[in-house]
Amino acid sequence: MYTMPKVDLSVLTDAERELAEGIVATRGKNAGRLRASKPPVERVRSTETYGKHGFYHRWQIKGGETAYVWRMVAFYISPINQHHCMPVMADCDLPADDFDERMALAKELDKVVDKIVNTVPVEQWHGVARWRGLV
Repeated sequence: MYTMPKVDLSVLTDAERELAEGIVATRGKNAGRLRASKPPVERVRSTETYGKHGFYHRWQIKGGETAYVWRMVAFYISPINQHHCMPVMADCDLPADDFDERMALAKELDKVVDKIVNTVPVEQWHGVARWRGLV
């Protein structure tokens, strides 16, 4: 069993901390450390109408920002090899209506990810160490 690195959320603003609290394990031997699995994401489908006879389904995503932050932090610092796979679909959980909006939100969340990763000693950046020299 791996011991996940300890993350320090005190460097974040209150809004950022509220968003990122879900990436920290709250029980077991990893309490206070990066959780070992993705935080839950809830998808709720609502049906909206347009015109006289049409309707479409709109998804509301809750917890997607936290899941994105966890995935990116896990990519950089987790000792679990499966977390080192490229996170190319991590942004699919973000609550955005289109690609540009989703990418803008991901760019903002990447700033939070950088703050969190920088609190971890470089020796514990397991994902970075695994990818080092491959580019």
